[in-house]
Amino acid sequence: MSNPLDKLRAANPVPDTALDDASLTRSEDTLAKITKGRPTWTIAAASVAVLALIGGAFPLLNHSEPVASAAEILTQAGEAAATQPDAVDKGVTAKEYMKRVDTLGDATAITEYAVDAGGAVEVSSQGEVPGFDPQPSINPEDLVVATDRAGLEKLADSAPNRALGALELLLQPGLSSEQQKIAYDMLADAEGNEVGTVEGEGEDQLVTVIRDSDRVSFSVLPATGQLVRVVGLVGPDVETTIDATAILDCVSVTGLEGPDRISLACADNNYLVNELNWQRWGADSAEAEGVAIENDCDPNCAEGKFSEDRVKVVVDKRVACGYHAEVYSRVRVQYPDGREEEQQIGCAP
Repeated sequence: MSNPLDKLRAANPVPDTALDDASLTRSEDTLAKITKGRPTWTIAAASVAVLALIGGAFPLLNHSEPVASAAEILTQAGEAAATQPDAVDKGVTAKEYMKRVDTLGDATAITEYAVDAGGAVEVSSQGEVPGFDPQPSINPEDLVVATDRAGLEKLADSAPNRALGALELLLQPGLSSEQQKIAYDMLADAEGNEVGTVEGEGEDQLVTVIRDSDRVSFSVLPATGQLVRVVGLVGPDVETTIDATAILDCVSVTGLEGPDRISLACADNNYLVNELNWQRWGADSAEAEGVAIENDCDPNCAEGKFSEDRVKVVVDKRVACGYHAEVYSRVRVQYPDGREEEQQIGCAP
């Protein structure tokens, strides 16, 4: 589907069949004007306009004055981001979680990140997209020590320009709320940002900003400071969406196919389940066979003895936490002798 008009029509899943022929013709003419001379990287931003033209769902700002400038919107997003909790606020063993999806044509890469308090990053990725490396583009150790604007500007300036560097920062897993605010402030100070479209209202309002000089567009929720989508940053026409973010408890089960190992003692390695092979991962309930390694901590954990047992692990009771994150909140470890260990997991309390 190489024709921009065809791409825009496809973005509207439910055309308004009530429009008469004349109205449809006017809509087609307007769509042609929107896309005339525009590179394909703008299609993601322009698709909102299709919904306004054909379905009448959202306001189109291309032909009217926006209620706020791009700088004001990005400043608002930064202030909102600064109010969000960090993993360290929840506990020293909590983890920051992010899931992103990168697409280019038929190619898709899905990546999950879990970042601990020390900045160590666990990466789980499926698929490939030309130009996209699932490993964080900024060294996590450098990110941990860049706590002020000068430090973040230094990291951002490794990109072709500071605005693109700020976007790279906002896509980094484990970025603190204050670091997000600084990144948004850097974006707000950059020249060349234009408000493209606005969807919804209130806390659900989604604003798309276009950087014509960089052939990049990005969408944010100003009320929460969540970056939702970036088009053209990884490469021409590559669309990056942030599918979910959350703060996970010290015991959590993540991974696109389920974790190979679960530590049930907040990572002190006194109670582990290894060699997990999952069935129905992603369903309401998933289960796996594995090996439990448990320290009896008698007389204390340093001098205790470890035992191993073949076990069955069941996770269920999915709950929502963070931005679009839905995680399992209970794990049960079932032993051959009928004993069952149950533990609450999932979102950080």
